[in-house]
Amino acid sequence: MVATMPASVLVKNRAWRTGVSGTVWNGEVGLAGGSVLSWHFAPLRSLTSLGFAADWHAVGADTDIGGRMLVRPGRTVLDHVSGSADATLIKAIQPLPFDCALTMHVEMPRIALGGGDAEIEGQVASDSGTCARPGGSATPVPPLILTAEPLGNETRIRLTPMAQRRRELMTATLSQNGALSITMTRDGAVALPFAGLPAGTTIDASF
Repeated sequence: MVATMPASVLVKNRAWRTGVSGTVWNGEVGLAGGSVLSWHFAPLRSLTSLGFAADWHAVGADTDIGGRMLVRPGRTVLDHVSGSADATLIKAIQPLPFDCALTMHVEMPRIALGGGDAEIEGQVASDSGTCARPGGSATPVPPLILTAEPLGNETRIRLTPMAQRRRELMTATLSQNGALSITMTRDGAVALPFAGLPAGTTIDASF
């Protein structure tokens, strides 16, 4: 049944989706920005993990990234995520009120959300580029690095300039229960005005 079910059963219609083809077993979906995400069902890993497991790969302009995924009701795990990606891929993960023109280099051994033991481990480094809100002027952005490190019952996340690792622009904590708290620093409000967050602002969310 899995081999013949259309891929559209797995990937619902969203603003970032430009098309979908294939089956749940082997399918692909077009992403906003021109990249294509494909996946291949991993039956043995699905059985041993009691979920939908697959290997995935996204390719496009400035994009060549892949990894493994495991999906269960209320839980998603991505591991061995590695490669480069155009910033437009962010729209497929979390829509933001601004757009960026830059390339990210991703090394994430593990991203686990939901299920009561959420955690993120790894880093994302970006090349220099620009970001802007719709209709606004572009802001030059220097090379940045985001690091995520599980410590005890939470993951601590820091966004800093590549050349100034101690200068925090944004900080965040992700609790195992999925609670996410993001804080914009004074330096971050100056360097990232397109984010629209005053210095000291904290945003709470959950996964």
